[in-house]
Amino acid sequence: MKIKRSPFQIIALFSAVLIGLALLMPARAFATGGADSIERWNIAMTDFSAGLPLFALTPMVEMRAYAMAHIAMLNAVKSASHPSSAGSTSVDAAVAAAAHDVLVVEFGKFFGSNTPFDSVYTAELAAIPDGTAENRGIAVGQAAAAAMLASRANEDVLGALNAPYTPGTKPGDYQPTPPTNFVSAAGWGALSTFGVRSSAQFRAPRPYSSLRSLEYAMDVNEIAVLGKAGVSARSSDQTAIAFFWFENGSFAWNRIARKLSGGLSLMQHARLYAALNAAMSDAIATTLESKFYYNFWRPLTAIRAADTDGNPLTVKDPYWEPAFITPPVPDYPSGHAAAGAAAAEVLDALVGPNLPFQHTSTTASAAGPDATLTRSYDSALDAARENAFSRMLVGIHFRRAAPWGCSRVAMSPDTSWSERRSCRTEADCAMPPRWGSGPPWVWNASVRGSRA
Repeated sequence: MKIKRSPFQIIALFSAVLIGLALLMPARAFATGGADSIERWNIAMTDFSAGLPLFALTPMVEMRAYAMAHIAMLNAVKSASHPSSAGSTSVDAAVAAAAHDVLVVEFGKFFGSNTPFDSVYTAELAAIPDGTAENRGIAVGQAAAAAMLASRANEDVLGALNAPYTPGTKPGDYQPTPPTNFVSAAGWGALSTFGVRSSAQFRAPRPYSSLRSLEYAMDVNEIAVLGKAGVSARSSDQTAIAFFWFENGSFAWNRIARKLSGGLSLMQHARLYAALNAAMSDAIATTLESKFYYNFWRPLTAIRAADTDGNPLTVKDPYWEPAFITPPVPDYPSGHAAAGAAAAEVLDALVGPNLPFQHTSTTASAAGPDATLTRSYDSALDAARENAFSRMLVGIHFRRAAPWGCSRVAMSPDTSWSERRSCRTEADCAMPPRWGSGPPWVWNASVRGSRA
């Protein structure tokens, strides 16, 4: 029986194909030597993100801006490298102009002129000899950026983030959660995607058959003990994982990509980062569409209102708190997990599978004495699996909401890619074992005791 790809693997593949990637890019283990201009601009983006306070830049805004800039850079490289331009047009100048013009506009919507990209642009041009080639490169890059911005000129990003939202009134309906008590990105589905037809193309299946189901009860009781603040059923390593992956997905996965893509040419880097960021942006847009389609409540609300769900196996705890702040969007499905799965699929397909690496997190220290600042992984898929599981461990997602891209819920219409890429095995797709054991009534009693 043929294993079907998940929507997030398909999103990654669609983005890669539509941006013009091939499966012939060579595998590399770790970055070596100096960074090229594509990588330098990627570093400038993640350095900017690193300097911002936590939550100052939402994941969907960051992913969209990264994708727009990198696609503009890819188009600039293609134009500057065309046989009719080769030798007479500076590719680095084209890259610089394309990146700069997109980034100052997109991040300027939120930070005004308080971004470093003018300075980065000046430094990049200063390293390029003055003359006709530089001027032509700048013109090519500006044209690529202008085309990218024009393609989304009618999109209201601020309006999408601040779109009005009216919560439902039934058990299971999403409610704004403390301490933020607001809802964000309810209008994100109106924005254009990059590699898929729309954010609704791969809508997730419904989260649960019923709030009265055994699966729902098990998920509520699991997150109640595993994801709560303070003393919980988490092991020390699970607490470390919970906070390790809390940094924005695009911020994390672009840094991981730089470690894994050493030795690629500038053109190959341009294609890789365009595909990577487009896939993550499309994944987050797809999950947001599903989130606001199902409007399913977060664990914090569900546990505090468990007496309203009609399920005798769940237990109300009016004082329950997750291990970290719940994002201001509905629970299902996890955008963070989806973005990680899409990123891992792009890296697996276009850099190489099963490449070990280490990653250092900027949010890991929030785990306190249990923190591990740097963790090691056998592959990008290994990291994506842990990234997805972390959303349960930090108490902000039910198990059902944290797919990592291997569930068999959709068929790929892109058969040529499906035939050329090996499918995931059942072992690959296994989430960590559910907390607790024994019949549900025994397990529920143990939950009651652990939460007393």
